[in-house]
Amino acid sequence: MNASVVTTPTLVIVGRPNVGKSALFNRVMQRRIAIVHEQSGVTRDRVTAVGDWCGKYFRLVDTGGLNVFRGGHKADGVFDEMIREQLEEAVVDADFIIFVVDVIAGLVPLDREVAGWLRLLGKPVVVAANKADNDKIAVGAGEFAETGFTDIYPISCLHGLGVAELLDHATADFAMNEAERDEAPAINIALVGRPNVGKSSTVNRLLGENRVIVSEVPGTTRDAVDIPFEIELHGTRVKANLIDTAGIKKRTKTSSPVEFFGLARARTAIRRADIVLVLIDATEPGTAQDKRICRLVLDEGKPCVLLANKWDLAGKEVKQKELFERIAWEIPFLDYAPILTCCAVSGYNFSEILPSVIAIHEQMSIDIPTPLVNRVVQDLVARVSPPAGGSTRLKIYYGTYKSQRPPTFILFVNDVKSCRGNYVAFLKNQFRRAFGLDGLPIFIEFRERRRGDFHNAPDKKRGKSIASK
Repeated sequence: MNASVVTTPTLVIVGRPNVGKSALFNRVMQRRIAIVHEQSGVTRDRVTAVGDWCGKYFRLVDTGGLNVFRGGHKADGVFDEMIREQLEEAVVDADFIIFVVDVIAGLVPLDREVAGWLRLLGKPVVVAANKADNDKIAVGAGEFAETGFTDIYPISCLHGLGVAELLDHATADFAMNEAERDEAPAINIALVGRPNVGKSSTVNRLLGENRVIVSEVPGTTRDAVDIPFEIELHGTRVKANLIDTAGIKKRTKTSSPVEFFGLARARTAIRRADIVLVLIDATEPGTAQDKRICRLVLDEGKPCVLLANKWDLAGKEVKQKELFERIAWEIPFLDYAPILTCCAVSGYNFSEILPSVIAIHEQMSIDIPTPLVNRVVQDLVARVSPPAGGSTRLKIYYGTYKSQRPPTFILFVNDVKSCRGNYVAFLKNQFRRAFGLDGLPIFIEFRERRRGDFHNAPDKKRGKSIASK
């Protein structure tokens, strides 16, 4: 099973830090995707989304701000060279480049360096002179003719001025065809974990390319980076979207607003995902932060796969069986999740990750008819008697399958207070086994009814109810 990155008509936004690239990205997409902050160098990885302008569909790419370039001054920041490399890879597939500059600051030496490089590429470029919030300021855009580019548009990302004209120009050669729009991916896959467990390395290994920045510095990834790709499965291609997220820290260790927004996007990514890949450090599994992240996944009702990364280091001292037992002990509420040992550096066991995702995704579409649910319930009750709660023994009258995502069952009982944890866990495990729901969280809602209420079909509006995760 192979993964390949999806290629479509692409607009790439480039420029030095703090000129408004991410603000333009969000303005075009008409929603806040990229993090925007006055702090320089917020965006590091490529942030991608599918947009449209007057029926013309394209992939829009936001890139990190350049503090250094070829032949320019020496890099001051630890990520400068990495950001430049990411940018160079982004423009390879660009159909059009939007070069963002700051009309208030005027033309600076780094703008000249970037402009020189862009001219060598031989690709169409338009200059977006941002922060032209009024006509008086917009006049200064003429200065950027010195870059060698004749197509210069004064814009204001803050107010939206000039953006329409900019997009008219940038998409002029794009076909107006509804069919060109990317279909929604079949599978949204979020990759989450605490900082520095190897999430970005895992993304690059899965995709087979240097798609996101990898660094030993914790908190390198800030945005939730969407990466459309395709999975080859039995000769067919399945559309997917991989979401690399910021490392989820403890609240007390969130040191800046930028990190706060990054963590918020990570949580949103979990909600968006169909399946979550939870990355843990095999040398230090089951930390308090691992548990917190896994609880977020469970609370959102998401299927997941636990990836024990850095197995090349842990396997020297710990056997795989011992590792699995420790994870099961530390994170018992994710007992439904398969565990895979892997190594993003060497690629060990990576061939098993995407097949596991596909298998779980197929199970998510299973529909279970009510008669089958009740046959299974009757069999379970006959084999293992429900517990007594005080003087009352639990009786299960009727069951039905409520929803697929997450798999949720409704059981009508005589006394919801008698639905004890051990028996609920037993029911979940048996349902998972009986209906082929391996890898999926199962939720059970208990609703209280009297036996006489079952002459007709159950009415969901009657009786007490509790839900069990």
